[in-house]
Amino acid sequence: MTIATGTTASMTTSASAPWLDASVPAHAQRIVRRALADIGLLEIPPGSNRSPRIDAYLRAVGSPLGSSWCAAAVAAWWRDAGVPVPTADAGRCAAWEAWARRTDAWRDAPSVGSAVIYGAGDIAVHMGVVVRLGPVLLSVEGNTTLTGFGVNGVAVALKAVALDRVRGYVQPRVG
Repeated sequence: MTIATGTTASMTTSASAPWLDASVPAHAQRIVRRALADIGLLEIPPGSNRSPRIDAYLRAVGSPLGSSWCAAAVAAWWRDAGVPVPTADAGRCAAWEAWARRTDAWRDAPSVGSAVIYGAGDIAVHMGVVVRLGPVLLSVEGNTTLTGFGVNGVAVALKAVALDRVRGYVQPRVG
């Protein structure tokens, strides 16, 4: 795997996802494999919202270093997969939701590679990438806790989607 440490983070990977088959569009497969490659990424030190890779993700979306970084991670995964991301404030969950609604990419149901947006009341507070639809709906989430639901954790982790907290999903589009 290779990492570029400039203003954007890019990576090539062969992360395994044996459940993906030909029915899943190629761009969605790239998103999933890219997100899976980051599982285990940790803040250094824990609780700082920082590491060399996390800092690169935050810089790429114009967010201050040390900010919550779940949306910046999703932006990196989508961008590295060749999928468009919000042109402004891609480091903010609310900006992803507003962009999806404006571009008709907002969905009530998940698809592989879609971004899952979680909310607290009417506010988008956390997000990840849907990597598997069944038998359990799974996501890869950055800035999350290692167990349970958390919006300001220390890692990229594979999680069961917290369905009771989902606001909706952002459908990835190519080009």
